[in-house]
Amino acid sequence: MKLSTKSRYALEGMLYMAVYGKDRLLTVKEIAAGTAVSPAYMEQIFFTLKKAGLVSTVRGAKGGFTLGYPENEITVGRIIRAIDGDLVPVSCVANLSSCKSKARSNCISRYVWIRISDAIAKTADKQTLEMLKDQFMKESDGAENEDIH
Repeated sequence: MKLSTKSRYALEGMLYMAVYGKDRLLTVKEIAAGTAVSPAYMEQIFFTLKKAGLVSTVRGAKGGFTLGYPENEITVGRIIRAIDGDLVPVSCVANLSSCKSKARSNCISRYVWIRISDAIAKTADKQTLEMLKDQFMKESDGAENEDIH
């Protein structure tokens, strides 16, 4: 499993929405500018996030994107899965029949991959957008206070 830049940018875009879009709709152009990602690439990403229900759109001159769920219900794992699919490093973790090994019936290494997959999923599913936003805000406040002194 290799996480794509799309999933990284999706997380950054969603975090941008949580921080700056609380009481207003955000356009793809604004999200792209705020995350230093091309608008065309961000549009592709947000189309996928919309299909997954993680964001909603409002059409019109004052339209834009809003979060599809409360921040505390959107996990890093949900965002990554919406973009990249399963969080498994090797296909046999999700589907044993995909294993081509002659030692498949007694594959000890599969158990290692299962434990690694479980650790990745547990970490990704534990981190919510709200937690990331709160950490960002805390660190931003600290940086502003340092600038004052």
